[in-house]
Amino acid sequence: MIHCKKKHFVITQTEGWQRWVTPGPISQQAIHRWYVFPHSFTDDLVHALAEEWNLGGSDFVLDPFVGAGTTLVAAKQRQLPAHGYDLSPLAVFASNTKVASYSVPRLRTAWKQLRQGQKRIYEFGQVDHYPELVRDALADGRLETFHRLSEDISNLRCTCTERRFFLLALVSLIPRFSDAVAGGGWLRWENQGLGAERIPEAFSEQVELMMEDLGSVCAQSQHSWWAVRADARRLPAPGGGFSAVVTSPPYPNRHDYTRVFGVELMFAFLDWQQNRALRYQMFHSHPEARPTRPEVHGYVMPGDLRDYVDAIGDKRISRMLEGYFVDMYLCLREVSRVCRPKAKIAFVVGNAQYDGEPLMVDELTAELGGRVGLVCSEIRIVRWRGNSAQQMGKFGRQASRESIVMFEKADV
Repeated sequence: MIHCKKKHFVITQTEGWQRWVTPGPISQQAIHRWYVFPHSFTDDLVHALAEEWNLGGSDFVLDPFVGAGTTLVAAKQRQLPAHGYDLSPLAVFASNTKVASYSVPRLRTAWKQLRQGQKRIYEFGQVDHYPELVRDALADGRLETFHRLSEDISNLRCTCTERRFFLLALVSLIPRFSDAVAGGGWLRWENQGLGAERIPEAFSEQVELMMEDLGSVCAQSQHSWWAVRADARRLPAPGGGFSAVVTSPPYPNRHDYTRVFGVELMFAFLDWQQNRALRYQMFHSHPEARPTRPEVHGYVMPGDLRDYVDAIGDKRISRMLEGYFVDMYLCLREVSRVCRPKAKIAFVVGNAQYDGEPLMVDELTAELGGRVGLVCSEIRIVRWRGNSAQQMGKFGRQASRESIVMFEKADV
């Protein structure tokens, strides 16, 4: 345990939580495995914090970076009302599909209808309206097959919620068949060897897996668990409603999620122009972001951050880091606004390295939270991770910590 008296919080090392800030465990868990983001925490983390905070039915949970809905699904399992927000339509779509209520018999009826449609002989239509990235990534008949199945889903005689269930099953297959493969924060081109003829079989397997997961889930009203497309810097929520927050903002590691998920986003949700606009508006964790922000009142760059960005040779990275912590300040300000007094708040963050020097994202986040009415009593280190390949090649192996910054809203 490290005491930082100057900064009024304690840094602790928590054993046994390492895997809870990686997506590996949930990739095999019912509901969660329907769609998994490559950089996410697990439901074990949400459950552990809910126990630690003694959350009950009168509590209301927030995740302003909802991702693939881990916080919402875990909250629903505990019967804790929860809302999530995200700028990505893919994130909102996946989250809402996971927490929706379903009738398995109705899904079976729709699935039978969909399978009968697959037996018909189709003439593939034009797919030129898809952006170039999608056409190149799903070449040789794969895009035509995905498009045809998407059209079949849209024509199903069932509810919109049920159609979204089948569409998520289809979209979740894109990474397996795409030649544009996500690797870290980038796409690389690689022929994965799966042809168009394998898509219907894989789709059937995914639908059956998802319906199997619903077998042990009781039907619930979906009014208490939902996600909305919105900016964490400007939440469309009234003040004082939430009593707990479990979230993880993007790390300042240059990962551009509009590229990582570009094929999925532009297959089902956005055209090329819309995807580019989303890239610019995203949290300033990558150099191409240039978001339109709410008015920033009271923000002063922390001294440690000023010294750090002044020392970086790459000015694009300096601007990115300056913008990142402005965005973090705005997000924390919004979290403070929408939370009740004494609300419990956990931000999962990852420290970074540039020019071989560590950037203490967790400590800077704690400092900024203190300026907007959030009291950080603890930074809980849960994992050490290696630096990037570029940094390792130049400066050697230097581990950076992943931490949970623990806040409580001041009782005012």
